Amino acid sequence: MVTVEEALDIVLGAAVPMPAEEVPLDEALSRVLAEDVLAPADLPPFDRAAMDGYAVRSDDVASVPVALEVVGEVRAGQWPDLSVGSGQAARIMTGAPVPPGADAVQQVEKTQPLDEFRVTILAAVSEGANVAPRGSEVRAGDVVLPRGRAIDPPAVAVLASAGKARVRVARPPVVAVLVTGDEIVDVSAAPGRAQVRNSNGPALAAAARLAGAEVRLLGVAPDRQEAIEAALRAGLAADVLVVSGGVSAGDYDLVEPALLDLGARLLFTTVAIKPGAPLVFGRLGEALVFGLPGNPVSAQVTFDLFVRPALLKMQGARVLGRPRVVVELRAALTNRSGRKSHVPARVRFESGRLVARPVRSMGSGDLAAHARANALVVIGADRTEAAAGEAADALLLGSFLEDDGAPL
Repeated sequence: MVTVEEALDIVLGAAVPMPAEEVPLDEALSRVLAEDVLAPADLPPFDRAAMDGYAVRSDDVASVPVALEVVGEVRAGQWPDLSVGSGQAARIMTGAPVPPGADAVQQVEKTQPLDEFRVTILAAVSEGANVAPRGSEVRAGDVVLPRGRAIDPPAVAVLASAGKARVRVARPPVVAVLVTGDEIVDVSAAPGRAQVRNSNGPALAAAARLAGAEVRLLGVAPDRQEAIEAALRAGLAADVLVVSGGVSAGDYDLVEPALLDLGARLLFTTVAIKPGAPLVFGRLGEALVFGLPGNPVSAQVTFDLFVRPALLKMQGARVLGRPRVVVELRAALTNRSGRKSHVPARVRFESGRLVARPVRSMGSGDLAAHARANALVVIGADRTEAAAGEAADALLLGSFLEDDGAPL
């Protein structure tokens, strides 16, 4: 049995970067940059008005109120064909270039027009006030987005401003998802008295897509080794195989024998983690293969801790793990497993402090409880309990919100 840290090191050591490809900007969302993106020009490209008002000389408005001659107007998108001399001002709009001679902008609310050609400035402004100087945001040649950055909407805006109509990104890994078990039926089917619907397949596929992968569903294989082997062969063209169920030590846990029969090289088969100690990882042909537990919560937790970082590393992502924060426990936790425990919890701010409450759960099969969690509180393998009021580490899940009103 390897530790969580040892297992993650082994997984990441086996995760090979994907080749790069170019995609149109409107297809780049959630992809990972495979190049540094440089600014082609200074931003802003000129001294830019930060608000509507009047472009002035700061020396002229050191003593106020003062009346100035209005020599014209500069609109956003218009290059000024005027200059501001002593005792003069120019009407200016947010985003417009500051005309020559002016060194500040006074906002319109602090002015009083006298007529079409004169304005009273009611408050003084210092040099540079309400002006964004050329290059103050970015200088030409600066790295505006680094290689390995996941592309989110703000990054899309930066790419567009840099003129990147096509973006070089990592090819998404292809993930094949297989669920095993005689008790599993399709989502659309009515379960028999001893059956359950296939929740792991859709959940793991969704998690893989959120990690940037393309997904191929291999369906459900019954607890027969030949059926599992046939399904695994169908997924050999994928970069990653994710199998749910059949990895424990029971008579019908046949994933590990099936993998070995197909020539897989297994790098570990158990991890000191709760939930999810039965966890298989290795290589099958050119593909990485993960055998995750069949219990739904165990499958989702182990995917998040091991498969997701592998998929992100394969795409060259700079950040692989979930955000880790320190929380104050609002209830005592126990851990008598001798393994590193990850307790589904709700984390939110209360009176300025980040606090965590474990969700009420019936165990690693309780899907509804796990869906209420927005974090995993981590209790070390050497700890048997953590008291209420104690500080603990927590991993924030993708569903993290300060407070959505859901019951604990």
